[in-house]
Amino acid sequence: MVEREVMIPAPAGEVWPALTHSDEVSAWFGAVAEIDARPGGRGVFRWPDGTERRVVVEEVEPARRLAFRWLPFQRTAAGEIVALPSTRVEITALRWRLAFCPPRRAIKSG
Repeated sequence: MVEREVMIPAPAGEVWPALTHSDEVSAWFGAVAEIDARPGGRGVFRWPDGTERRVVVEEVEPARRLAFRWLPFQRTAAGEIVALPSTRVEITALRWRLAFCPPRRAIKSG
């Protein structure tokens, strides 16, 4: 597993809306983001070059913690599917943590 942690120098009350409102998430990621910030919720990030990557929300503790997992593929602007590592993103009150590791359970397609 590879981990990276970043401290966010802002009060949790200011950070939480930026993590759960699509327009503010979009500003953080530089992509048009749509996210349903509840356990099992889905999301999609679309970058200006046409690349698209989907997420699934795994855990939510309002105003304290949000964890989502990038699904292990992305779609290019040309429509090609590219395999990528499944990455868990966990954001707590003042920390942003990325962990590159296998998903907790298999993702079924179809």
